[in-house]
Amino acid sequence: MEYLVAIDAGTIGCRTIIFNEKGEEVGRAYEEYQSIYPSPTWVEQRADDWWKATCNTLRVALSRAKINVKKVAGVSVTNQRETIVPVNEEGKPLRNAIVWQDRRTIEECRQIEAIGREKIYHITGLTIDPYFSAPKILWIKNNEKEVFDETYKFMLVHDFILMKLTGEFVTDWSNASRTMLFDINAFKWSQEICDKLEIPLDKLPTAEPPAKKIGEVTRKASEETGLAEGTPVITGGGDQQCGAIGIGVVKEGRIKATTGTGTFILAYSNKPVWDPKMRVLCSCHADPGRWVIEASIFTTGAIYRWFRDQLGHVEKALAEILREDPYDILNKEAEKAPPGAGGILVLPHFVGAGAPHWNPDARGVIIGLALGHTKSHMVRALMEGVCFEIRKNVEVMRQLGLKVDEMRITGGATRSKLWNQIQADIYNLPVMTGVIEEATALGAAILAGVGSGVYKSVSEAAEEVVNVKERIEPNQANREIYDELYKIYGEIYEVIEERKIYSKLASLQSEVS
Repeated sequence: MEYLVAIDAGTIGCRTIIFNEKGEEVGRAYEEYQSIYPSPTWVEQRADDWWKATCNTLRVALSRAKINVKKVAGVSVTNQRETIVPVNEEGKPLRNAIVWQDRRTIEECRQIEAIGREKIYHITGLTIDPYFSAPKILWIKNNEKEVFDETYKFMLVHDFILMKLTGEFVTDWSNASRTMLFDINAFKWSQEICDKLEIPLDKLPTAEPPAKKIGEVTRKASEETGLAEGTPVITGGGDQQCGAIGIGVVKEGRIKATTGTGTFILAYSNKPVWDPKMRVLCSCHADPGRWVIEASIFTTGAIYRWFRDQLGHVEKALAEILREDPYDILNKEAEKAPPGAGGILVLPHFVGAGAPHWNPDARGVIIGLALGHTKSHMVRALMEGVCFEIRKNVEVMRQLGLKVDEMRITGGATRSKLWNQIQADIYNLPVMTGVIEEATALGAAILAGVGSGVYKSVSEAAEEVVNVKERIEPNQANREIYDELYKIYGEIYEVIEERKIYSKLASLQSEVS
């Protein structure tokens, strides 16, 4: 039996999971790291903290797995995407990393707009937004020229950890495609975009396909991590693309939605697909030579957390007494309400609307409240509102000619059987959950297995080791209720936007804040 190590460096912390070649977990560890907020809309992290957490979780996971480290066939990394850190030739960070959540780069986005929104979209598959890496690099260039000039490579989280393991300065196509500097048609950095932004190509790491061996664990890295010196290190992928592999989205007709803080919806495609209205994005898949059509919704699980923290004090107190998760108690509350939540509708745009609207001024809306409504109605309405917004994006993908036969779901929301059923009913699709909840790590392990020769290909491996735990079919009676509510849901956003209510509120908030 050989083993595969997946390092999942997320936004909040690093999780290392060790799998056997059957895709079964044998050991894991998790450690959080801090985010730094120099101002309210700026978010930074220390790259060295990623490495410390990687080393610590590797040592603990290997200890818990009780395996011979020489039986590790390969190591791969998956990561929070878009986050960027400049390093010198020794790989030392020259400043804190700028995290994907950071919004400081509005002016840099205007600078990129001079190239043309459509040109950027058709080369990179992305819309122009502070979310991506290019405006972050430009901000450093515009505001910290000494750091920019001294930079040897601008690295993503995945790249930094690979560099610490091997000494190589490498990224993979799936992560590179989230920088807004990568040509997703040619699988290489865009000379045209880099020239116009005056970002030298030699400041970017070598872009390799996912699942490729790029080096071996060095003696120094071995001493720090507990991995055997010479262990093969394989290019990984972005967290969402790896998550798609780990839940089996490796053929046309399959789509996945991961709901955590936000929701990321990815559809598999054998070719790049562009939306004339630029509502959804196109990125490289972690299955080399394939693509994903992606929609990002910023606040989905986050609004459930907001409700728990602001209005769920009783449930939190009860959970502490019973030693339960407050969400489990709130989920039981939601089960008491009927489909449609008594006519309450929630638009989940608490920090702006992502796909398909891309409206930073949009805000949350709760409509239809009556004195007879209870907390149960509200909780269910939150769940349904998230699913209505996901359905909007699924319908956009269908309009683009993508085949959608089934929805595979991951993330914390899948722990609620009610929410899973609501998803099936609102999308009118069979909804599936996986046996392995940590689909992102499993996807990275599959890449490690392909790159080290344990598996023949990403798609074959995923079909072999990804197992469906549960398949939920739509309830016809519920679906008819949701179809009617969905029409009203769409009209609410359209009316508010047509009357410029969001922009008026945004202007007023800036005056009174």
